[in-house]
Amino acid sequence: MKITHAIFCFLTVYACHFQAVAQSNLNRIIKEQQNNDDAARKENRLDKKDVYSTIDVKHNDTSDFPVEENCFTINELVLEGDFLQRSSLNRLKENIAHRCIGMRGVEKAVTLIQDYFINAGYITTRIEIPDQDLTLNKLTLKVIPGRIEQIKIENNDVYQWILPFKPGDVLNIRDIEQGLENLQRVPGVDVKIGIEPGSRDGYSNVAIATNRYRSWNLRATYNNWGDESTGRQLAGGAGYLYNLTGSNDIFYLSGSTSTTGNYKSLSAYYSIPFGYWDYELFYSRSSSRQGFRIADMDLSYRGENNYFSAKASRTLFRNSDKKITGSAELIRRKADYRLNDIALLLQKRDMGNVRFGLHYKQNYPGAALNGSLSYQRFLTWFGGTPTPDMKTGEVSEASHMVNLDLNYIKLLRYRAVDAYYDVKFGAQYSPDPLTLQDQFTLGSRWNVRGFENSSGIYGDKGFYLQNTLNFITGFKGIELYTGVDYGQISGGAWDRNSGNSQKIIGAVTGAKGSAGALGYDFSLSAPLFSPDELNIDKFTINFHVFYQL
Repeated sequence: MKITHAIFCFLTVYACHFQAVAQSNLNRIIKEQQNNDDAARKENRLDKKDVYSTIDVKHNDTSDFPVEENCFTINELVLEGDFLQRSSLNRLKENIAHRCIGMRGVEKAVTLIQDYFINAGYITTRIEIPDQDLTLNKLTLKVIPGRIEQIKIENNDVYQWILPFKPGDVLNIRDIEQGLENLQRVPGVDVKIGIEPGSRDGYSNVAIATNRYRSWNLRATYNNWGDESTGRQLAGGAGYLYNLTGSNDIFYLSGSTSTTGNYKSLSAYYSIPFGYWDYELFYSRSSSRQGFRIADMDLSYRGENNYFSAKASRTLFRNSDKKITGSAELIRRKADYRLNDIALLLQKRDMGNVRFGLHYKQNYPGAALNGSLSYQRFLTWFGGTPTPDMKTGEVSEASHMVNLDLNYIKLLRYRAVDAYYDVKFGAQYSPDPLTLQDQFTLGSRWNVRGFENSSGIYGDKGFYLQNTLNFITGFKGIELYTGVDYGQISGGAWDRNSGNSQKIIGAVTGAKGSAGALGYDFSLSAPLFSPDELNIDKFTINFHVFYQL
């Protein structure tokens, strides 16, 4: 009886240990495939150019109003044809009134009101002085809106409806800036926009020349951004098509494969602008195969991921140096995993999510700030089903997530040294436990460098700080950089198993640049601090090269 009991206890402990080790390996493999998918998506993304006007901001200072002997007491300033009706403009009118105004004072009032409209972007709107009697203690100024008569697009290269303005609208430089962004969002153009006099008084023509010299691109990449188990070295290719429908839309199809393992991915993307709106569709599919050994058993793993998203973004506010954009996105994710051809039902995923975002950009003298704040939660409205760990109550079924990303770049010039400091901060917060695919992951070139060959650490919430100092050399197309990164997570398996050691610190140094159509990035990274449970290399040599036609 005692022997039977001992054997039973041994088998129970062995089975629990096997399950724990297998689960740990599965989580690592699932996360590695997800990281590869995310890296491919970031690599293929086209960065859109921001446009800000160079018009100097006028200061509406009423403190230096001229004092004149021949003047009239003005109790009220009336603005005929005021199409703005803004409270700040009403305050400016109040500040101008209630004083004795002569000829120079009237000219000062016109200048202040004119500058207000220019600051608001209405650069062709004029302020005129109609005939009036100032002895009535009232000053009347007239707003003559500058309108758009025609939009002339050279060679009819794009449709007018992608622009945020149309004939008859009051011309605003902010609309012109947005239109320019819509036009030069693709490579292969050299857009010129001019404002020309119209055939009628108070009207202007907007002349647009896209100077399109290419409507496609091909890009080939080779790097060692993959994971150790499915192959570090990845080869990829992407084909881009622009202005397919005459709406300056973007389409690309890309694929990547591991040359030393069993990872493959395919993705497609489409985006189209419409005035202040931008619409995006994205789809990706990846597969991964690998084997691992646990307790004298050889296991074969196969995973397939599918990702689809539909996103709408709108510029909510913009001025001469800043821009605020809002976005809404629907996401559908499917994941199937098999171990020795046996479906892993507990790891199967069919998830639907909605994400709302707010994005902020601002230019400073010699610096730029880019930030985004987003909220995401789980939904079943369009086919998503709760995951097995949601059904058992292990993790939150709502999966509330808040993410914050900040990027600040500052030019540094000291004597003969040209450099810039690039700092990135990212954070995720969730009030409840999250399923594995939603957990925050650290330990890649996108956050904490030095852990590229490890599975990283992941949890329900966390943050990282990536610091990079870039040196602009005297050689064309070559930059040197060095950096130190810090990251920390809490919640999830790492927090439970590692106590207070869920922190990582890494360092990197490297060179990047381009020579014609060839681009490159070579670096040496190393971990400085990590949990004991994390399997790491002393250092990692990273490379990434691409060639673009």
